[in-house]
Amino acid sequence: MTTAEEAFLQQILQDRDGLFRETSKLKSQLANYENFESERASYKQQIDQKDVTIARLKQQVEMLQRKIWGKSSEGHINGDPQQRCFDFEGLDLLPEEKELATSAKEEIEQYKTIRVPIKAKNHPVRKPLPESLPREECHIYPDIPGLDKWAELEPEVTEVLERDPARWFVRKIIRHKYVLKDKGLDVEKQIVTAPMPLLPIAKSYAGATLLADITIDKYVNHLPFYRQIQMFQQQGITISPATINGWFQGVADLMRPTYYRLMEIVISSDYIQSDETTIPIINDEKNRAVKGYIWMVRAVMRDLVFFHYDHGSRAQKVALQLFKDYQGVIQTDGYAVYDMYENKKGVLPIGCWAHSRRYQYL
Repeated sequence: MTTAEEAFLQQILQDRDGLFRETSKLKSQLANYENFESERASYKQQIDQKDVTIARLKQQVEMLQRKIWGKSSEGHINGDPQQRCFDFEGLDLLPEEKELATSAKEEIEQYKTIRVPIKAKNHPVRKPLPESLPREECHIYPDIPGLDKWAELEPEVTEVLERDPARWFVRKIIRHKYVLKDKGLDVEKQIVTAPMPLLPIAKSYAGATLLADITIDKYVNHLPFYRQIQMFQQQGITISPATINGWFQGVADLMRPTYYRLMEIVISSDYIQSDETTIPIINDEKNRAVKGYIWMVRAVMRDLVFFHYDHGSRAQKVALQLFKDYQGVIQTDGYAVYDMYENKKGVLPIGCWAHSRRYQYL
């Protein structure tokens, strides 16, 4: 055998040895994948579970986006299968009802076809000042020489609304006293003094007009007492907070009979609405404001309202005391306190459509 043949044979043996080693390596690797199908099924199951989780999370994200940035929940109401409804389709209409329905349909179609002409925008017109206001005339003459040589025409009149600041004054009450000249006359008193007129608050220099102004400014114009005190100081009048708070308590006592009479009129109505709303309350022990509640009761047909405060509570005992003698319809927001009136004779509790749309189908 020649040298070339020996080299060729040696090359073939080396190649076969390399192939044998590579084959053995691949077989050892394949031995680890005997359970390939079961692992593949496990991986597929995990992928399916991840797909379900991703779909559920996407649905939650879309729901939250609609809730935060979408329209109000009142715009869409899910259907309630237990909700009763009238089957108007299965009812026969009377001839008069058919005629009314036909005329109403024609009227609706007519309104749909009518086009409202667009009106041209007019320039705003200044409203005249009330005639009841007093007028102060201010005459201005032209500065020309020899005014007596000119004939005057109808003057030009311009009205300007002015306002004087609040006017403070002291009403000095002078009660005249008389003494009997003839001491021999038999009379009960030798000295007679004119009676003192009634004042809103005893032993106070606050007049009725001042008390009315500070009360209206607080509850109608929403000006707290400390702001009113600052305004008074700007006008040269100094009133301490303790004094004005004492006046407020006196006014509250004067208004107490009116408040109870208003409560009687509202409760005597046969249709009322009731609600509790939050109000901040200063807690001296905690040195901060805490959340309390104030009750609002409205007589719907009489359009009268009163507020009731019971130490900031909205407990059931407050409602029991407030509506103990009530007979009629009471409309509320579904607060659990009013459930006790479901079985009370003479009282018909009803709900609120707005609260029903917001919370019933969530």
